[in-house]
Amino acid sequence: MSARFLTAACLALLLAPGAAQGEILLDHPWAQATPPKAVVGRAYVVITNKSNAVDHLVGVKTDAALTTEIAGIRILQDVPNLRRLYNIDIPAGRSFTFSPGGYHILLRNLKKPLVAGDRISGELEFENAGAVPVVFTVEDGPAR
Repeated sequence: MSARFLTAACLALLLAPGAAQGEILLDHPWAQATPPKAVVGRAYVVITNKSNAVDHLVGVKTDAALTTEIAGIRILQDVPNLRRLYNIDIPAGRSFTFSPGGYHILLRNLKKPLVAGDRISGELEFENAGAVPVVFTVEDGPAR
């Protein structure tokens, strides 16, 4: 392959639509403190997509739990039901909010209780932006 071809290919990748890691901004990542024997916790964050293309949150990993899920509440026959989501669309130039009582990151099989002041390292996995590191601060929050 010629140097000219490789340069053109690299430039095409750089200019391709989609969110780069630097175009995904995370605001106020936090997790709710849990009772001492809790095995499930919840985490929240506001995700802003500064790119000109939709991106999709497809997974979450943390060092606080054995498994994580993206979850939301759906109302069925006037009864709220928790449901697992396999991705969340983050629209171009817009934000998506995970907050108590709505969409959240479910932390299953906690390795230890979540205590206010602790920090949880992890990453959010996006279809286009890839893995974006995050640190959730554990806070006393509103009741679930």
